[in-house]
Amino acid sequence: MTRRGMQHTTLSHLRATVLGLAALATLGACSEDGAVTPMGGAGFESQFTQVSQVRYPGMFALAFGRTVNNASVVDSLVGEVSLTKPLDGKARYQFFLVNGLDSTAVPVSHRQWVIRTDTLLDAAGNLSNPVDTSKLSGVKDFWRGAFYGQRLRFAVTLSAADSAQQRGAWLVLTIQSDTTRSAFNDTTPRPLFLRFRDQKGTVTRDDDVIVPDTLRATFGDFLSPTRQVAYASGGTGSLLFWDVAKTGKPAMRVELANVRKPPRGYFYQPFVIDSLTGVAYAWSDVTDAAFVSLFNADLRSDSVLAVVRGINPSSDVIGQPENYTRVDLILEPKAAPPALTTGLSIYSLMSVLRAPIPSGLAAKRAALGTLSVVVTKTTLGGAPAPNVGVVVQASGNNFNTLVGNKNTDSTGTATFTGMPPGALRVIAIPFGGSLVETRSTITSGQTTTARLVVP
Repeated sequence: MTRRGMQHTTLSHLRATVLGLAALATLGACSEDGAVTPMGGAGFESQFTQVSQVRYPGMFALAFGRTVNNASVVDSLVGEVSLTKPLDGKARYQFFLVNGLDSTAVPVSHRQWVIRTDTLLDAAGNLSNPVDTSKLSGVKDFWRGAFYGQRLRFAVTLSAADSAQQRGAWLVLTIQSDTTRSAFNDTTPRPLFLRFRDQKGTVTRDDDVIVPDTLRATFGDFLSPTRQVAYASGGTGSLLFWDVAKTGKPAMRVELANVRKPPRGYFYQPFVIDSLTGVAYAWSDVTDAAFVSLFNADLRSDSVLAVVRGINPSSDVIGQPENYTRVDLILEPKAAPPALTTGLSIYSLMSVLRAPIPSGLAAKRAALGTLSVVVTKTTLGGAPAPNVGVVVQASGNNFNTLVGNKNTDSTGTATFTGMPPGALRVIAIPFGGSLVETRSTITSGQTTTARLVVP
């Protein structure tokens, strides 16, 4: 049985064995939706709002062409793809060229570079612009995606013998389920697409125009050259949270209405997130009002999901819910579902709806701590090292979640307040020298000292 199938079975079992959810007004009356029954403790509620400037997967490109016998010919397409999550197993991303007149599609190879977008400190201790470190990866038929902080730079070169060079009008990034065969049919996810050739609706090549400007891809569904659906987030709802549930563990529920159908190949996944550390946990499957899984909602005919419901009746994962900051509804590719019981330090960035952990519950959060970083020269306890850049990163995104940066003072000390409890990565970057780092653990409400030695 698949993971999603087991989740759906678990939800069905819960409906049969667990009493109804208490009504919002009284937190004591039973409802008929088969959720969880609080057994003492306070109930907390907050509202979901749309995430401003949702960060969808993106692609842009430039088309390079020439004129041969009065016909526009495309030599290459060069661009970048960002925020494409790594896919599981044999799944992969594959470029296709599509004829804008007859919808024929052909897979194309590309030369690719992996681009890192880390931020660094300059000599003054300020964050610098992203620095690209490129590595030629050769010619590939596909792209598997990348972790947070990476993107793909590609160059699609078209040969004179390739008919798509003459007729290709759309560049489409698809999600394939297998590495050994390419499919472009009604069920193939085609989430990113852009048009680089205007064929004027005629078979005559003499009137074709190659678009000279930078092309920005649309995220959604490429159904055909004449039918595309751009995805836009939408919906409203509430987050209901009990600090004590029937099992003695936290209970959480999301109830959303009028949520846009996800693009083909994607599904909605609730995440509980600590924005201070960047750690996130995926929890629960989402269902409709009849408790039917919405994992395949992307294949439904309706464009709006009337009810999206997620229930987490009890979990060791969120045993201290007050130490998280929000719950996000996130678009995830079906070919890369998140683990439900593992803290994710790299998770999707496609948050579309967000609700804060209610203030009454958040007030119980473990007290933040203080980190004192002492930097000396040559040896521990040596001469102070002033004006050294210090970066502090929390555990999310593989210890790449920035929680503080400043320079050491005349005593070689940099003090950071409001540090989240748990492990931190501490980096010292001396001017003109190599960085050094250590790990430090913050205890709730306490001051911790980290010591670093620079050349």
